[in-house]
Amino acid sequence: MKIADIRKESTDKLTALLQEKRTELVEKKRSLFAGELQNPSTIKHIRRDVAAILTVLNEQKVAKKEEA
Repeated sequence: MKIADIRKESTDKLTALLQEKRTELVEKKRSLFAGELQNPSTIKHIRRDVAAILTVLNEQKVAKKEEA
């Protein structure tokens, strides 16, 4: 997921996407510990997506405060 695509989304959609990614991360970690995960590097990509979403949400929050 690219940061430019994330910045185009609304706050509500980003919050929903964040919840989805966190759930996916938990499932991937469970699969990893159970020995079922074929490609462990997918965890790294999901963690980066979560970080990018959180960054954009924080940027939007700061921008909203500056407007007020």
